[in-house]
Amino acid sequence: MPEGREHFLAGKRYLKDESMDKALRAFDKAWKDDKENAEYMSYYGMLKAVRGGEIGLGLELCTRAIKKEFFRAEFYLNLGRVYMSAGNKNGAIKVFKKGLKYDPANDEINSCLIELGFRNRPIIPGIGRSNPVNKFLGILIRRTIPGIFGKKRS
Repeated sequence: MPEGREHFLAGKRYLKDESMDKALRAFDKAWKDDKENAEYMSYYGMLKAVRGGEIGLGLELCTRAIKKEFFRAEFYLNLGRVYMSAGNKNGAIKVFKKGLKYDPANDEINSCLIELGFRNRPIIPGIGRSNPVNKFLGILIRRTIPGIFGKKRS
């Protein structure tokens, strides 16, 4: 296994354990080993922004990774996290929603959207979200036909 791949896999383990500094160092080594690898680019860019505060570099690398492999929902997750760390809630929501087009069941993206306070449109847009009719219909439809409006939130 190439050295860069070993560092990348170690970085993902550190990220899962929430050891951000170790993950950043591992992704840095992986990216330096192969600067054209979209995976390395995306994760390194995300952590440079989130942990290192280098938002510009994070945006650049995560965007380049998406341009290379636009179908990877995890890359949209990483870019969305960069936007979140920059305080750009609307940008993050837009990117997360794009990522869900490629993987509608992605739990991490759905969790980030919930964390940002994103909610689906009311069933009847003309009346308020808090109207009892909208509430009842929303609950009824989402429970009986959960797939109709995306992933059911438990």
